[in-house]
Amino acid sequence: MGLDSLELHLASALQRFSNLQRRAEGHREPSPLVNKLLAELGTALQELRVAHEQLRENRARIQQLQAELHRQYDKYGQLFDEMPGACVVTTPDSTILETNKAAVQMLNVSQRFLLGKTLSVFVCEERPQFLAACAHASAGGPASDVTLKLRPRERAPISATARVTGGDNTVRWVIRPRHPGPDDAFM
Repeated sequence: MGLDSLELHLASALQRFSNLQRRAEGHREPSPLVNKLLAELGTALQELRVAHEQLRENRARIQQLQAELHRQYDKYGQLFDEMPGACVVTTPDSTILETNKAAVQMLNVSQRFLLGKTLSVFVCEERPQFLAACAHASAGGPASDVTLKLRPRERAPISATARVTGGDNTVRWVIRPRHPGPDDAFM
């Protein structure tokens, strides 16, 4: 039963109660039992009305909180999307849940096609290190840096460094292209 339906039932019950009171008052001498029953019924209906008002106020507060949460979600979603570094949120098995614009550009795949794919399909070397980083982060280990060689769609592989953190059954990746130094062997 919805809150609006409850309000209709409550109004109807209060009206019936008022009619019962008038009928009881119309009798010569209502019995003490009838008077007691009517008093208790009146008290119960008033308590129900107060509870109904509290429910209405709570629903209004919940709606305000939901609106505020939605605004915050939008705000942080926009902030996440506009970050200059590639950010990817995955499940522990590297299935992509969220990406930002920089990650879309880095991997050269539109966001709608990235979601649901595994990030591991873009790792062309160091896959065991990548999978170990996923497992470590998803187990709640401390943040770590991982060097990867990524293969964007229809582009040459790139070396990258990823900051990997985990929590809440997700793994978060902040990926930065790495420019090879003189000691790096880059293929």
